Amino acid sequence: MSHESLNLERLAGRYGFLERAGLLPLPSHDGISIVVELSRMECATVCLPLLLLHSGADVRIIAVSMTPDFPMEVLAGQFSPEEPVIFLPYEKEEYMPNLALAHIETSFAVLLEDSIMVSPGWLCELMWTPFDDASVKVVAPRSSTERGEGKKRLHFGTHHELAEHVSYSLGRYQGEWREVEVLTGSCLLFTKELIHRIGGFNASLQARYLMIADWCLRARQIGAKLALSEAVYVHAIQSLDRYPRMKGESRQTDGWQTYYKKWALESGLENEGYLVPPTESLNFPQPVIPLGRISLASPLVTAIVYCDELKEQWIAAQQQSYKHIRWIWIRDTLVDAAPEFPVSEHDVVITVRGEDAWLRALKNASALYESEIILYLSTSILYEKRYIERVVKAITQGSADLIVSLSTEMEEAGVHLLAEGDWSVTLPLERVAYKGGIVPGMISNRKSTSRQLLLHPKASLVIGYIGDLSDSKEAHP
Repeated sequence: MSHESLNLERLAGRYGFLERAGLLPLPSHDGISIVVELSRMECATVCLPLLLLHSGADVRIIAVSMTPDFPMEVLAGQFSPEEPVIFLPYEKEEYMPNLALAHIETSFAVLLEDSIMVSPGWLCELMWTPFDDASVKVVAPRSSTERGEGKKRLHFGTHHELAEHVSYSLGRYQGEWREVEVLTGSCLLFTKELIHRIGGFNASLQARYLMIADWCLRARQIGAKLALSEAVYVHAIQSLDRYPRMKGESRQTDGWQTYYKKWALESGLENEGYLVPPTESLNFPQPVIPLGRISLASPLVTAIVYCDELKEQWIAAQQQSYKHIRWIWIRDTLVDAAPEFPVSEHDVVITVRGEDAWLRALKNASALYESEIILYLSTSILYEKRYIERVVKAITQGSADLIVSLSTEMEEAGVHLLAEGDWSVTLPLERVAYKGGIVPGMISNRKSTSRQLLLHPKASLVIGYIGDLSDSKEAHP
């Protein structure tokens, strides 16, 4: 061995010792946020102290209650105010990890369950992977909760035995990782940038491992790589309570039905070998899952409503849960000749006569207000009560310039059916919202009928998608 090689080997050995001992800073200038899902008190009292002890000084822990009966106050009382732990109590109708991820300020974050036990050196090793390859946005350690090639089930008598095993593994496999197709486990490291681009986790899948798998597949759709660390192992405490397991099995069955339909997998193949869909299924854009609640400083929304025929029940549009809205109604009296137009006195009503004037009004109406968000609505659709609220979340908490709400038919057929020719994409205008201050594109008629409108978005815009938010596909036959 040459003198130079010997020096490099010694330096690597010294560096490895410092890293395993937790004596080196994390490779991130702003530290890291760790979101912990709290569901079992007996596990949480073990997990949180180990995280504080073995994750370094630059961590911020956000502990979220996953059930309404979790004794949050009791657990919080075990930690001093000086310790970097924030406790978020359970909130109905919120998937708590998504709510916590809305609070992330650091460039990296970790999501893990309270059953996970960590040991010295675990976090730094995981964080180096995105620096090895900038396209890696998600990294997981080996554990018993991973499925497929990442699954590793070990048994230890004490935490000291676990720490010794991990120390040996870090020394032997330090810096080694492999790219994988999907991840499912209880511990996941990822970038804040990725959260902003694809949103949070889909709670409708119910089973946690399906939510993780779905989220990872959405990450791959935008070009992100998934990595599995060869060096890091985290230990999952197994529950001895059979009742939660039985409840979990029921949720997994329901969630699997949704998962295999969404990713075009064959029915009944609910095992760890069939979580990865055919390559062509990854080509269709998937809905953005908004994070958390809308901020108190709610952005002003301009809602431009174009009227084919005004039905009384459609006035429910003004019963939207989101209230910071300026309504603009555009009415063509050649089509809708009703003498009364039952809208609020604060609304703007533009009455025109003829198709050309109707289209001009639609194209220019957004200039009436300086709004942060503009959206188009049609009286041919009954929109769900939270439609505008969820659209606002998707735009304000994501990176898209323009959001499309996919109808059930669009989701089943694939958004590619909206393509015209090889290069242009057209979107149904009644399902489009976009950021104020931009020109979204050109409005035109659908070829089959003059009253179904399309938007041809500018090629430079980033387009996001959210799921079907309508109560009914049509408001009238």
